[in-house]
Amino acid sequence: MRNFKSLIIPFLFIFISSCKTTPKTSTIEVKKPLFTIDTVEVYSDEFLYAYEKSNKNKGEIEPVEQYLDLYIDFQLKVLEAKAEGIDTTEAYLNELNGYLEEIKKPYLVSEKVNNKLVEETYNRLQQEINASHILIRLDKDANPQDTLKAYQKISAVKRKIESGESFEALAREYSEDPSAKSNNGLLGWFTAFQMVYPFESAAYQTEIGEVSPIIRTQFGYHIIKVNDKRETMGRIKVAHIMKRFPPQASAEDSLNTEKAIRAVYEKLKNDANWFILATKESEDLSTKDNGGSLPWFGAGRLPAAMETVAFELEEKGDISEPVLSPYGWHILKLEDKRGVGSLESMKESLSMRVQRDQRSQLKEDEVIRKLKEENQFNKNDEAYSLLKSVKKPSIKTFKKKELEMNLFTISEKEYSVREFLEQFDTTKTVKVELENFEKSELLQYEEVNLEIKYPEYKFLRQEYKDGLLLFEIMNQKVWSKIGQDSIALQNFYDKNRSNYKTSGKIKIASIIFSDTSSIKPFKNPIKGAYFPLTPQLEYNTSKKIAEKIQTADSIDAKVFISLKLPQNISQNDSLKLFEDLNNTFNNMEVVNLIYSDENKIYLQLLSEANDFLTLNNDNIESASTEIIELTENSKWNNKSEGEYIKSVAKSGMIELNYILKSYPARQESFEDARPELMEDYQKHLEKEWLNELKQKYKVVVNKNILNKINSQIEE
Repeated sequence: MRNFKSLIIPFLFIFISSCKTTPKTSTIEVKKPLFTIDTVEVYSDEFLYAYEKSNKNKGEIEPVEQYLDLYIDFQLKVLEAKAEGIDTTEAYLNELNGYLEEIKKPYLVSEKVNNKLVEETYNRLQQEINASHILIRLDKDANPQDTLKAYQKISAVKRKIESGESFEALAREYSEDPSAKSNNGLLGWFTAFQMVYPFESAAYQTEIGEVSPIIRTQFGYHIIKVNDKRETMGRIKVAHIMKRFPPQASAEDSLNTEKAIRAVYEKLKNDANWFILATKESEDLSTKDNGGSLPWFGAGRLPAAMETVAFELEEKGDISEPVLSPYGWHILKLEDKRGVGSLESMKESLSMRVQRDQRSQLKEDEVIRKLKEENQFNKNDEAYSLLKSVKKPSIKTFKKKELEMNLFTISEKEYSVREFLEQFDTTKTVKVELENFEKSELLQYEEVNLEIKYPEYKFLRQEYKDGLLLFEIMNQKVWSKIGQDSIALQNFYDKNRSNYKTSGKIKIASIIFSDTSSIKPFKNPIKGAYFPLTPQLEYNTSKKIAEKIQTADSIDAKVFISLKLPQNISQNDSLKLFEDLNNTFNNMEVVNLIYSDENKIYLQLLSEANDFLTLNNDNIESASTEIIELTENSKWNNKSEGEYIKSVAKSGMIELNYILKSYPARQESFEDARPELMEDYQKHLEKEWLNELKQKYKVVVNKNILNKINSQIEE
């Protein structure tokens, strides 16, 4: 439940958003509340904070009154949750404490240290590094003996490098990174945030062609060789169509995969729709339904060959030739490209990433130093000396006067020797425990005073408190009822069944002619669906007739056939005919069969309206078949099957649209309508519940304060 809530709570009300946003300083006096709900007062600074966050998230300015209505609804729900005691339950308090522990973390690092890290990170993002490494693995909690053994091993390798031996050969021989055997330790290109922080720092501090000192990370000891540096290529967003290699692919499988992707590429060259093709052809199941669109990425995130091709695309919409990766073949389409951006524009997002990153932890000493400076930390050297004079101090070791001695102060708060000894861990040294005690109390002091130091943190805590209450009360009053009360849902469907109907649809063949001299045969498709590839020809062998049409590997060329046969044709001759047709056409279907008094066989090749038809008719610019949903003002309304419409396309050419099939609107069943039905029923329950709350609680809005808010926003 915790993970689910962590995703859904930010969307329960539109004003919970980013973790740290500084609100505008309000010029409005907050002595009077903006509105009251019974005796609960809500002030303008709280409302403005939420309102400005909402606008920032939406990228637009919402009318104040409209947002106020939503905000009051939200506060009504939260008040009802408190009235039912949800905020006092153990489950709620445990859940809330987990969230509060997370949201306070970014505020516990001093702003000065954070800004320094952000600036360092931003500068590194301007550059990408190509590096190789040699790794000797070591657990981060390894004992001294294992640590020494690993260090001696990496030191021996370092001496070999310094004596002139090949870094690549040594990587193959000694590195405990499994990939080094095949790639000589090469890591490729990377930038900030893509490696653990100590590794990143060592790489950026090493010159091109040089080798770093030995460094320690959570994975072990490394030696880094910097092969090259370049100005960052920025970030890029591409879509792809993928043909995947089968598991344990043979050489033949690989060739077939390449053949399949090149067939797709030919369709794209012939102006096939990318989105439709990606949905139909791509074998990347995670992206095919959204047109193959991949997330934004920078250097080092894709296989090298794909990355190179992706960054070579220049204009939005540019499409690459097929490119090979370890997983299959891909065609890439450039959706967008952007540089790193200014420090100002990236500062907020970088700050959040820095707080979550290892670099923040490694700067702890500097953080503690800064906290001491900011909070007037002052230690009593006499008390420190007293404690260090005893190897294993305890409360019994010292006199009462010594125990009450001030150890240090933070601001004006004093911490005694007794307080230190009450938490002293006798398994550790006095020096280490004094450092731990200082750090613990400084961080605790900082935490206790966070709401004073960071006003926005106060609002954020309240948002999470209220957001979790909102989740619980909505679950009780609305969401759980949808799943549990199937009878009520059925009744709601029965009462509103007229709202759940499918739209009418029609299937249309569209053909655009570059020359209308041959349009006549296309006005009456055979069997209402098929158009001529050839005229009706006397049959000798199907092979000779097949030679009259063109095929392409990129086109799924299914051939439809119309046959005119003698009335008295024998069964044996019929079998021979169909065997011949099957041998000639890999993918064929007889759709029209006519018998005549002539003692001859006539055959006509047909096609649906598609690329195959276009390929075989010089007078056709394009041909396609699609199913169109009928809207209220659609030009296709009231059209019948078999009817055609002749019009002028955007290109100025004649377009023929033939109505192949009509799918009338129909009433959706309860099961078919369930997804939309559940959403509507939820809105219905929520609306009824809110009406009850508005009857239960009295809401009074201070119009004067509201007018002042409007005036401030308009300035």
